[in-house]
This record gives sequence, structure tokens and C-alpha cells, in this order.
Amino acid sequence: MIKTIDTRFGKIQIDDQNVFVFPMGLPGFAQRKEFVIIDKEEHYPFKWLQSVDDPELAFFLSNPLLFYPQYHVQISKTELSAIDAEKEECLELWVIMTISAQAKEITANLCAPLIFNIENRKAQQFVLSDRRYPVKYYIFGSPDGQNQTGISQNIGTPSTDHRSLSLR
Repeated sequence: MIKTIDTRFGKIQIDDQNVFVFPMGLPGFAQRKEFVIIDKEEHYPFKWLQSVDDPELAFFLSNPLLFYPQYHVQISKTELSAIDAEKEECLELWVIMTISAQAKEITANLCAPLIFNIENRKAQQFVLSDRRYPVKYYIFGSPDGQNQTGISQNIGTPSTDHRSLSLR
């Protein structure tokens, strides 16, 4: 079924086949369970995660390998049981970004990535327990002028031989 919703992007048509279901919702948005990924050409390589249930709710997403090539998490199949994560090749990992008019204030939440099961259209946000990745990772260097890892030079296309997620 196709339905139309009015969003910050204007009216968009959503085909049920393109909807991702977050069985547990997102932290802070537990009642919002259905989302669609919007790929706006002018925002490439970033995407939007648009709530189907609440047209005002959208999150800016990025592949973390674009700005942090060493980013890699291991998550057990059990921890991702809500999305039936059995095959690594069916999973995609994205992170939520905060955007700002000041480039130095743009951050990525590396501590709580979003895991999408492309095969069954289920997804979940997974909060990492080891805390080696921060909630606020400044992708163009921190506001105090200290670049975290020189990542501003690394922005581009992620390497095809590296995945940001592996199942254990």
C-alpha cells in the first residue's frame, strides 16, 4: 500500500515495502516504530530517517566509515534478536548525526548506531556498552579547534573491503 505524508521535505509517498519497523521504537521515541529512509540528492552522502507515524520527526543519518574509517562494532546475534539478525550481509549500520550551521559543531552518535536488517525491513538502535565510541563525535574537529583524529581529511567514500559491523 502507498500512502502520502506531509513532511519537512514536502509531500512524500511511502510504499509499505520501503518501511523499516523498529520493534522497540527508538530511545526517547518508543511509540514511533515505522520509518522510511529518504535519500535526498542534495544531501548526499547523508540520508534522512523519516518517521511514518510523525511527519515532524526525522533524523539525519550517515555511514560512519565516511568520517571514521576505523569504526567497527561487534554485536551478538542475541543482542539483535528483535530484528532477526542472522546474516551479517543483510545488515547495514548507520549513525544519527546532529547538524548545525557551524561545521565544527556537526556530530555523530557513534555510541548508539542504528542497525537495519535489509532482508526483513526491521531495525533497532543499539547502545554500545564498551563506550569506546562517543555519543558526540565531532566529524570536522571539535569546537575548541582540536581535531579528534584528523577525520576531516578522511571524509569520502568508505572502503569497500571494510564493514562497520560484525556479528558474534
